[in-house]
Amino acid sequence: MGAIGNCAARAPVMGGQFAVWGGLFACCDCSLTAIRQKEDPWNSILSGGATGGILAARAGPKAMASAAVIGGVLLALIEGMGIWMNNYFAQQPMGMEDPNAAGGMVTGPPENDITAPPTSGGVGMMPTGLTLRRAPSQQQQQTIGGMEGESERFDSGGYETTFSSGGGGGSSSSGDEKSGGWWPFGSS
Repeated sequence: MGAIGNCAARAPVMGGQFAVWGGLFACCDCSLTAIRQKEDPWNSILSGGATGGILAARAGPKAMASAAVIGGVLLALIEGMGIWMNNYFAQQPMGMEDPNAAGGMVTGPPENDITAPPTSGGVGMMPTGLTLRRAPSQQQQQTIGGMEGESERFDSGGYETTFSSGGGGGSSSSGDEKSGGWWPFGSS
């Protein structure tokens, strides 16, 4: 059978076990967050211990306790490594001062920050070349929709487009089609 065949045969079982572990961990984590009303690393650590203990419950209390300790320690290592990495990579390199800082204090985003949201005073509110168009009034919307019985032009961004409430076809002028409203292929 070989190593590849053995891996292929065991892959669904391993995937299922991991899915059960992940689902149980998520349930414990969300439950602890709701009970404690805090989102901190202790939720994950306690959830890892609870998940390990619950999954080993069929093997007895001794196995349940050891699996809970292992699960808690593993999640503590993962959380600790995550906190360490966040702190390490969040530090500013030595000799790299912020040019926008006034007296060593950061006062906000730099001026002309192109990544700033439009409400925080970034480069500009609208790209150049675009104009603001007014929304059509209720009367104009009814006319555009074909309610008034006569053709009306609307702002189509530079393209010649006309809506009318007349017949069904756009290019057919024979007049033998039934009035189909807006549907371009006539009525069914």
